Amino acid sequence: MGKTRHWLRYSLPFILILVSLVSLYACDSGDSSTTASTFSTVITSTQTSAANVTVTLANFAFSPASLEIKVGDTVTWINKDEVTHTVTGDTAGIFDSGNLATNATFSYTFTSAGTFKYHCLPHPYMTGTVIVK
Repeated sequence: MGKTRHWLRYSLPFILILVSLVSLYACDSGDSSTTASTFSTVITSTQTSAANVTVTLANFAFSPASLEIKVGDTVTWINKDEVTHTVTGDTAGIFDSGNLATNATFSYTFTSAGTFKYHCLPHPYMTGTVIVK
C-alpha cells in the first residue's frame, strides 16, 4: 500500500502533463477548415448585434483614445479621475456629456458612420476618436 501511494504521489503530475500534451496534439492535428468555419460563424454572429463599449477617463486621458465600432453601437464613458471632465464632440451639437464628476458616466449611441473626434472642455489636451463603420 505504501509503495502504491508513493508511486501515485510522484507519478501523477507527470501523467497529467502527458495527458495534456496528447490532448493538445489531438486538437492541433484536426482539420483546420472545421476550426476556421466555426471561427467565421462566431465572428459573423458577433457582427450582427449592437455592442456596448466603455471608455475610461483616468490620469487625464481617454482609454482607449481611439476605437472602432459599428453603426448602432453605444459608447459609455466613465470618469475615474478625481476631477470633473467632459466628453464633448469636436463637431458642435453631436454629443456633449456636460460635467462628469468622479464615477459619473455618459453614454452615446452612434447612429451613422463616420469619424467622431472629441475632447474634454476643461482639459483640451484630452482627446479621443470614435470611428463608426
